[in-house]
Amino acid sequence: MNTVYLRIKELADSKHQSLAQIERSLNLSNGSISSWKKSNPSSDKLKVVADYFDVSTDYLLGRTKDVKDPVAYFRLDTSGLTEDQINSMKSELGNYAEYLKHRVRGDK
Repeated sequence: MNTVYLRIKELADSKHQSLAQIERSLNLSNGSISSWKKSNPSSDKLKVVADYFDVSTDYLLGRTKDVKDPVAYFRLDTSGLTEDQINSMKSELGNYAEYLKHRVRGDK
């Protein structure tokens, strides 16, 4: 079965929503997500679904295992970096995201 379909099904289940409910919410034709068991959706439909679930298209395509992988989300070039350096970068991005969240909220 296609990774895209499996990931969408998993995300739908985690939100206690049926695929039909998601299709209606996104104005997709009835059964379109099920058709992705055998073929990938178009890039525009993939983006719509990724935005709906707040995940990256790379996650839906199976290119990353992390739902919120900042390296994939920001499309950062990590070539030439060690695994430790990449993990450090992810940690720093997470810290910076938290800082920005507090800053825009006006938290002290």
